[in-house]
Amino acid sequence: MLDTTESQFHKYIYFNSRNQFSYKTEKVLLKEMEAKMLPLPFFIIIFIFSQFFLSTSKTILENNTSEFSSSASLSSRNAERLIKSFNLTPKHGINVIPRGSPDAPRLFTRQLDFPATISAMKASSGPSVRKFGHYAGYYSLPHSKSAKMFYFFFESRNNRTDDPVVIWLNGGPGCSSSVALFYENGPFKISDNLSLSWNHFGWDKVGLPSIENNLANLIYVDQPIGTGFSYTSDSSDLRHDEAGVSNDLYDFLQAFFKEHPKFAKNDFYITGESYAGHYIPALASRVHSGNKNNEGIPINLKGFAIGNGLTNPEIQYAAYADYALEMKLISKSDHEVLKQDYVDCQRFIEKCNLDGGSACVSGFNVCNGIFSKIAAKIEGTNYYDVRKKCVGSLCYDFSKMETFLNQENVRKALGVGDIKFVSCSTQVYDAMTEDWLHNLELKIPALIEDGIKLLVYAGEYDLVCSWLGNSRWVEQMNWSGHKDFGSAKTLPFLVDGKEAGLMKNHGPLTFLKVHEAGHMVPMDQPKASLQMLRTWMQGKLATSNERLIKSFNLIPQHKVNVIPKGSPDAPRLVESQFDFSAIIDAGNASGGPSVQQFGHYAGYYALPHSKSAKMFYFFFESRNNNTDPVVIWLSGGPGCSSSVALFYENGPFTISEDLSLSWNDFGWDKVSNLIYVDQPIGTGFSYTSNSSDLRHDEAGVSNDLYDFLQAFFKEHPKFANNDFYITGESYAGHYIPALASRVHSGNKKNEGIPINLKGFAIGNGLTNPEIQYGAYGDYALEMKLISESLHESLKKEYADCQSSIKQCNLGGGEACGSAYQVCANIFNEIMTEIDGTNYYDVRKKCLGSLCYDFSKMETFLNQENVRKALGVGDIQFVSCSTDVYDAMLNDWVLNLEAKIPALVEDGINLLVYAGEYDLICNWLAGTKGQENGLLSIPVGTDIVCTVLVFSGNSRWVEQMKWSGQKDFGSAKTVPFLVDGKEAGLMKNHGPLTFLKVHDAGHMVPMDQPKASLQMLKNWMQGKLDTVTGPKVGH
Repeated sequence: MLDTTESQFHKYIYFNSRNQFSYKTEKVLLKEMEAKMLPLPFFIIIFIFSQFFLSTSKTILENNTSEFSSSASLSSRNAERLIKSFNLTPKHGINVIPRGSPDAPRLFTRQLDFPATISAMKASSGPSVRKFGHYAGYYSLPHSKSAKMFYFFFESRNNRTDDPVVIWLNGGPGCSSSVALFYENGPFKISDNLSLSWNHFGWDKVGLPSIENNLANLIYVDQPIGTGFSYTSDSSDLRHDEAGVSNDLYDFLQAFFKEHPKFAKNDFYITGESYAGHYIPALASRVHSGNKNNEGIPINLKGFAIGNGLTNPEIQYAAYADYALEMKLISKSDHEVLKQDYVDCQRFIEKCNLDGGSACVSGFNVCNGIFSKIAAKIEGTNYYDVRKKCVGSLCYDFSKMETFLNQENVRKALGVGDIKFVSCSTQVYDAMTEDWLHNLELKIPALIEDGIKLLVYAGEYDLVCSWLGNSRWVEQMNWSGHKDFGSAKTLPFLVDGKEAGLMKNHGPLTFLKVHEAGHMVPMDQPKASLQMLRTWMQGKLATSNERLIKSFNLIPQHKVNVIPKGSPDAPRLVESQFDFSAIIDAGNASGGPSVQQFGHYAGYYALPHSKSAKMFYFFFESRNNNTDPVVIWLSGGPGCSSSVALFYENGPFTISEDLSLSWNDFGWDKVSNLIYVDQPIGTGFSYTSNSSDLRHDEAGVSNDLYDFLQAFFKEHPKFANNDFYITGESYAGHYIPALASRVHSGNKKNEGIPINLKGFAIGNGLTNPEIQYGAYGDYALEMKLISESLHESLKKEYADCQSSIKQCNLGGGEACGSAYQVCANIFNEIMTEIDGTNYYDVRKKCLGSLCYDFSKMETFLNQENVRKALGVGDIQFVSCSTDVYDAMLNDWVLNLEAKIPALVEDGINLLVYAGEYDLICNWLAGTKGQENGLLSIPVGTDIVCTVLVFSGNSRWVEQMKWSGQKDFGSAKTVPFLVDGKEAGLMKNHGPLTFLKVHDAGHMVPMDQPKASLQMLKNWMQGKLDTVTGPKVGH
């Protein structure tokens, strides 16, 4: 806990220039007196005046509420109030044990079993405490005179050897981390009879009842020296700054990992709250420095998390008055007075950070006066949670912890000898006074620039270290991602489908405001805090557009291609025939045609209904015949380039490890003339000089694509009469029906060049989110990915999802963004259960932290010779655009199935296909009573893009209202054969076909290239409804 209510220095009342009284320390007044040559009697008069005000201050507070400046709280010393506020009364001010004393414990570390433990798990036939690795003990600190640091260590209740190691630090300064252990996030809770019971949301386990996944091996330390059970025989071991504190903790960690080498390579995280907002950055910096300098055992530091911390006092003290006003704790006139007080506070902080020493002590008193005035104004309110009243004279009562730990049998179990537990040390607190106002934010940028993650979280009802002050220093921190973090969207943090907070993220930095919580988030919101920690450590707390890019190792150079008008980066070329410079011509090597003999084009078309947008595309003429159909492919995201499909799925080429290209024997250009476009604008090589060209809905997207097609067929008139098909996958389940509808409408209205639209095909797409989200849990249960209990839980969450989708489709706008977040949590719950599984193909494991690596594509396309061949100038290829993704969020849960019936009724063919092992856009075997076995499920976002998705392809196909619905429902399921073997199951009636593809995940053309090529050819020839069809690829 952090206490800022009073200074431990005697204060003197004085009248300021506004004829209002305030106070200063004796040292400050003496200094000012000397500077102004004030006579000694004047100082004596002020002293007498101060005694009068001290005796009457409470009366002034009660009777003069209009003058907020008179409400300075003038009670006892800060450290004492800190201790009393938690009913923690130490037997000693500090543990300084004489050298050789019989009180000094001999034991350094031992496995422990608390004698008073009640094992709730044991009562239910689960493992007892003794089956877990619980340790307590001391390590000597080599850079001290004689200090011994005490700790608890709790191995994870799950996979203990692989789980991350997490250290927790409490604040004060000078308070034991046992407060968190027993009242917040430790394995146990203390009952009224001083027995212990399991904490179901302890950070050493996963708190969701249906999830038995791993979490953390937990360390709690009593630090700085003199706190808790930690002790020394030399008072010079007391620390006065973060250098001393962090060096001691680094020495502790070296001793810990030497004692526990099996954990040394595990991921390591530093966490804590309150004054630990100082400790945590200091320790993270010390560990990082130690690793770089090869000082000892390498510590695998992955991240650090600060909860309701004090990190940048200059910014955070300024936020006190603003937060108090926002929460209606003070009046506007009070707020104005406090703003003036902050001017003095800020001056002292600046001087402290320049000069240190006494300037820091003086500043400490002046700045804490701001908080003291607010605390006096709201007397009786719990300043750690302003919703609550203090119970009696105390706000919390943690005295059971001290009673428990000072029991003889507990001390014996811990091996601490006769040392008494010091909950909060007054002397440690006093020793750290000069450290208080230092800015520890300064240590953070170097850490996050090196990829070490930072999570800053804050309960929304804490006054002491408010969310407002914390968010301000996070927003203002100077680092390379400062601008991008500032422009990142604030999104809901969901727990069980409900908003538990608001968060924003960019790269390694995340800020989370936690709802319904005060200063101690893990105590007030145990389940939310556990989910927060788990998802953050797994890299899943990042907002979805970040995860989208990271999940495929696609790191764009720009968030979006918005190129200034007239920029030299803007390409001049509209279209050119090209020959990739790095091509390996497998065909030519065997006497076949070379690349140059085919019509391969790339270029831009201007979009007439935009401000200045240019849409980039590749066009590959058929390797067979120019009269073959024209097929356009759209990838999803939203915001991911179709080049992923070009180079990894169904294009003419595949990329080799050396970045050369070889022919794809199953490229769709063997049966069609293929177009790949970078859309919406801002994706891939597409660009604009006006950000208003970014699209937010399918109307904008489909109009741009229609304009592109008009330009394309004007440039290539010989293809204008060919049959035309629209294809794609994932989020293109939105794009494809919208574009098909737009083309059909344009044809009917004779708007431009007629486009001979014959059909559209959706692969593992998101089309009807309301139906598809409802199928997620069913597929996961069918595939034995989740338990029955989690399945039931997801069904309840879907009710909220369904309701929010209906609101979106009625009202649009923000209701759609909220629905996106609510529904996405269904998938997130499943992902937590199957951590390590490739959610695009559940047969596989993710390789390392990534499931696929498509980075070669980006490297290839950004080579200078390739860009020159394509005529894109100096524009950098944007694999997946975060800005495009964000711009489309309100489009996400809209129902695009509604556009389809009018198309199929007019005889335009629709093929919906799905790989059976895709979770994100998955297939589900039929339910009982469904004799054709085709009642399917899930759909999702783009593999190339995001991790938040949807499900249920066959279900929306089955339920779609059109004249052939009944006949389609009763149609037989027949095998789809490739080389005489069953490659899938399909059903068909009239223009509608559904195909479940065997042995494939989200990207069917990548997983089953031969089958996908035969599927396309048979379907375009009207032969996919037969059992056999012509073979391809030979």
